[in-house]
Amino acid sequence: MWFKIDWNIFALDNIPTMLRKPSLAFFAQTLLKPLNSLYYKWSNWRIDNLYKLEHTGQICSLEGSLNDGFDRIQRRIYIGNGQTHKTFYIYTEVESKTVYLYPEIENKTIYLRTESETADTGLDFIVFVPEEIYNAQFFALDAHIKFYKSGGFRYKIFIIDE
Repeated sequence: MWFKIDWNIFALDNIPTMLRKPSLAFFAQTLLKPLNSLYYKWSNWRIDNLYKLEHTGQICSLEGSLNDGFDRIQRRIYIGNGQTHKTFYIYTEVESKTVYLYPEIENKTIYLRTESETADTGLDFIVFVPEEIYNAQFFALDAHIKFYKSGGFRYKIFIIDE
């Protein structure tokens, strides 16, 4: 490829044949050391950008990039739907709605959930992350999700119960 250049070989190739001695070759390579360093940084920057271009805000792609970046070995990060639980509304008999509170005789348990746990959260997706990653790299994780998510999508990061 046009961008793969070995600067040490380039330095040796541009020395005339009759002057190619080890000391002059070392001197030419030393002169190109800063250029070689810039080339190395540019090459890594290019690889990072190509990786960013290969991934999108789709769930499978975002999940893969999160696991590649933050949990490479165990790959425990996953993305769930924004609705963690179905919303359960409680009405009185006067309101003549379909769901009523149960009397104590029926012995049915109703679990009340917070607003963030029900369907009316307004969240489009939830990212589930292990606790050690959440505590150590929360801001990097948040920035990574913001980079890939589509505009207008809302999300929340939850800790996985292991």
